[in-house]
Amino acid sequence: MSSPPAVAAIKQPTEVDLRKKDSTSSSTIVTTRESSSDGSGGEDDACNFLNCGCLETFSNVVTGFIEGIFYKIGLFTGSYPWAGILIGLAIFFIPLAGIARYNEETDGSKLWVPQDSRAVADYRRSTDWFPGYQRIAQVIVVATDVLDSAILTEALTLDEKIKAITVQSGNQNLTWDDTCKKTGPYCLHNSVLEVWSYDRTTIQALTKTTIETDIDTITTSPVTNSEIDASLWLGGTDDADGDAKIDSARAMSLTYFIKTFRSGDDPEDYILEWEQKFLDICEEGIGGGASVYYFAARSVGDIGGSAIDGDLQFLAGGYFLVIIYLIMALGKFNRRDQKIYMAICGIVCIGMSMGISYGLSSAFGLFYSPLHNILPFLLLGIGVDDMFVFVAAWDNLGAHEKTLPLREKIGHMTKHAGVSILITSLTDFAAFTIGAITIIPALRSFCIFAALGILGIFSVTLFLFAGCFAYDQKRTAASRDACLCCLRLPVDYKPNQCSENPLSVRVFDKVIARGLSYLPVKIVVVGVAVVLLGFGVWGVVEIEQDYQQEWFIPKGNYFYDYLQIANEYFPDDGWDGYVYMGSIDYYSRKDALLSMESDLGGVRGVTGASLDFWLEAFYDWTAATTNSTYTPYITAGEPSSSANFDHLVHQFITEVGEGSAYRSDVQFNEADNRVLRSRMSVKFAKTETSSEGIGAMDRARAAVDDGSLWSAEDVFVFTDAMLTWEGDKVIRLELFRNVGLAFVVVFLVCMVLIANIVTVLLVLACVMFTLVDVIGFLHFWGNTINVVTTIMVILAVGLAVDYAAHIGHTFMVSTGTKQQRMRVTLRDIGTAVFNGGFSTFLAFFPLAFATSFVFQKFFQIFFLVSLFGLFHGLIFLPVMLSLVGPSPYLSAQQRQQQQQQQQQHQKESINPTSSSNEMHKAEDKATEGGVNNFGFVTKE
Repeated sequence: MSSPPAVAAIKQPTEVDLRKKDSTSSSTIVTTRESSSDGSGGEDDACNFLNCGCLETFSNVVTGFIEGIFYKIGLFTGSYPWAGILIGLAIFFIPLAGIARYNEETDGSKLWVPQDSRAVADYRRSTDWFPGYQRIAQVIVVATDVLDSAILTEALTLDEKIKAITVQSGNQNLTWDDTCKKTGPYCLHNSVLEVWSYDRTTIQALTKTTIETDIDTITTSPVTNSEIDASLWLGGTDDADGDAKIDSARAMSLTYFIKTFRSGDDPEDYILEWEQKFLDICEEGIGGGASVYYFAARSVGDIGGSAIDGDLQFLAGGYFLVIIYLIMALGKFNRRDQKIYMAICGIVCIGMSMGISYGLSSAFGLFYSPLHNILPFLLLGIGVDDMFVFVAAWDNLGAHEKTLPLREKIGHMTKHAGVSILITSLTDFAAFTIGAITIIPALRSFCIFAALGILGIFSVTLFLFAGCFAYDQKRTAASRDACLCCLRLPVDYKPNQCSENPLSVRVFDKVIARGLSYLPVKIVVVGVAVVLLGFGVWGVVEIEQDYQQEWFIPKGNYFYDYLQIANEYFPDDGWDGYVYMGSIDYYSRKDALLSMESDLGGVRGVTGASLDFWLEAFYDWTAATTNSTYTPYITAGEPSSSANFDHLVHQFITEVGEGSAYRSDVQFNEADNRVLRSRMSVKFAKTETSSEGIGAMDRARAAVDDGSLWSAEDVFVFTDAMLTWEGDKVIRLELFRNVGLAFVVVFLVCMVLIANIVTVLLVLACVMFTLVDVIGFLHFWGNTINVVTTIMVILAVGLAVDYAAHIGHTFMVSTGTKQQRMRVTLRDIGTAVFNGGFSTFLAFFPLAFATSFVFQKFFQIFFLVSLFGLFHGLIFLPVMLSLVGPSPYLSAQQRQQQQQQQQQHQKESINPTSSSNEMHKAEDKATEGGVNNFGFVTKE
């Protein structure tokens, strides 16, 4: 007969237990047909579709085979602990070779955006057409009124210092003219100082009236000869006298554009040097009673990255708390049975699993991203659960098994623990593997890292932890001190009575299990679960989708202060972008292109005044020019032919003053001077939510796309913000799709290893309720659906399964009435499940004090997962199993009967004169607390 599924933590009774009787419980001989006087109902005596037949037979064969393998592994490790440790070390060291291919990715376009999305395609095409990137540095000067000659002079001094920055690139000394991004021959930078040509003498001589007049009337830059609107560079403006002119302003911006030939967060070293010097100058401030707020492109990485790096100290704090808790929970509070070194060994095993994860993932070509910083917390939470299950399996060895040699006891421990941690490891692995099919690159990489880390935990625990555990038991058997192993305890040493009866076991046995046996308590528990689910569904319906990059910037630094001032005084300042145009017929499609410009200017979310199209400026010029060099090519104010159009455009861009500002926006075919590619500048308004940005992106694309005249590959609109919006556009679908697929895979794994559809559905119901509650209460906690929360919720699936799977599996391998089996389940595995959940909470509890957005969300989500997961796994699920749970495995019942017969035979052989009546009384006592699958009587 194949072995039944085994649970890792089945508490076996002592002979004292056999003599204990609770007067509140009924006593009945447990056979294949059972009844109960507690109102819970009896078990079915007929084999039915839900818990037997081919499904259970298949499960028994599979689990019997797996148990046999685990027993052999445990037997080997128990016989040769050093060999098990060496195998564990080999499992760790071999994958480390993959670290040679370690690759870290920080480019947001490669982390958070689907790589087959239109935004990525447009991003790549735009950089191919117009190589080179720009980085921005900006200063905001704030005063009572910046339109004052003294304040303007102070701002000019700051501007001159910034433009005087020099940096080294190799042997070259680069000035501002070398590092700036240019439009034509001019460095691209703007501020209200441009109105007065950045001339110190002119600015110092300004009067208040002159300043107001110049701001209102000067619309052409005296520097570049292009159109300007100085009001765009002023914030907090006021028209006190109502003459439609700006009388005062609280803020002014100075913006500098730096050219770079690298994308993302990896610019040239000299660019980073320039930006650092810029920040140092701005930090010095200016006089005149004005305040300076500033940022450079490197500020995002510097401040956001330093916040994450600074919060890594909490990783050490979390590990420290878990080590302390492991020492307390794994062993007993006496000199012999403490597990100090086993706790340290467990943490080492988790650390080794991270090495395995990094090595194998790097070998497979996967990148490491900032998101992966939370991997140590996740593996710590999952890994300690396996440690608790292993130790619980040892504590719950049967009376007969405890008399066996150490090698066999380790074999039985590994057999019992193996199937249990295999269920949770496979479900976790499956959940993360499903996450790996996501279209979000960073999430895909992280899920594979996590899946391989879980395999690493499972493998290292099976060999290295078990091997160390065998040595620890040899120490215990030799009566050596748990801390100072070189010291042998006195011959008459006896552990204190309190340590021999752990409080956690008593709480689950005498308080929780007993309390959940009462019908009113069951009703309350179900009611609470329903109420929580109701609030969860409400929150799920109400939760919004939003993501703002500034969330990653913690408080208390110059960049955060800048963002607050920018939002206050320049709320309409948005994202710069372009409409890119390829090799189309500009001459024949002139009207369509100008109409497209008009349509785009009317799009909600686009700042119409920001549109600057070289083609419109060109036709304005041809209509106005009287230069005889050009007029022969012009008829009625327009080029007279396609060839003349090409000639005039080339002349306009390369020689005419008005056109020189567009030199960086138009490329020509060297052979015939035809326009090869061009672009039109556009600015997207700042949005309150990501959904507004998504809407603006879709509307802008609709205004630009015209399939009858050009394809989306020839003419398209793009701004860097679209990379974020494109990811946000699919994130809600990704969340529910991945969670749904994870449920399907977890269901299939549980059906194979638990093999009872009622139990599996109850387990999945607990997981579903937990996730619904988590997402719903995230809304009430002020969170939104975004890339970070989506990733965390997907990761939470694996942890939520762990809390319920152990309970469901233990219930199926326990015999007795539903009520008895519920109590046995909580007593035998409840403590291990609670310890796993609580240690997970301890691991990330320090993150409650983190400043980085990622770690803050990590704490919030996994706090909710632990809270709701433990409630549904340890409270709600046992209640439901006691009410509607299925019969135990038939093989468990048969083995229980077989063990009872063996016990009776042993008693008769010891005392052949004992009466049949006395034997029945003993059997009555044996069934009071239920009987486990190994046939030993359990204590209520």
